[in-house]
Amino acid sequence: MPRWFNQDTLAGALFLAIGAGGLVAGRSLNVGTADAMGEGYVPLAACWLMVGLGVLIAAGGLRASAPAVEPGRLRPLLAVTAAVLAFAFTLEPLGVVVAIFASALCAARAVPGVALRSVLLPAIVLSLAVLAIFVWGLGLPLHALPRLPG
Repeated sequence: MPRWFNQDTLAGALFLAIGAGGLVAGRSLNVGTADAMGEGYVPLAACWLMVGLGVLIAAGGLRASAPAVEPGRLRPLLAVTAAVLAFAFTLEPLGVVVAIFASALCAARAVPGVALRSVLLPAIVLSLAVLAIFVWGLGLPLHALPRLPG
């Protein structure tokens, strides 16, 4: 393998690609000004940060000896994907608390041997934090628990 083919240069290239993709996708958004921000102000700023970080990380991988690229593992990829999908599909019908628990339980399967009961305390803390920040603090229209029919 060439010296530049390492974890840092590939991670930097991924950051750069995601940031550039966001810039292309958001090119029609109104940026506005610092005083009157448009809908594209924050997303495009985040994309520029991703591009900058990508360049810095990739440059670091070119200059130093970074760890070699390891072969991919399927279990973590599937577990994290399942966690995202579980959250997306349970948020609206079952509420944010159930969605967080479903997501946490799926993500815990990424590492073999993790006891599901060890996920309970972090899921409780995360649920309370999300409720406090997004539902009670910001007033987002999310329900905490499943809605009863009727």
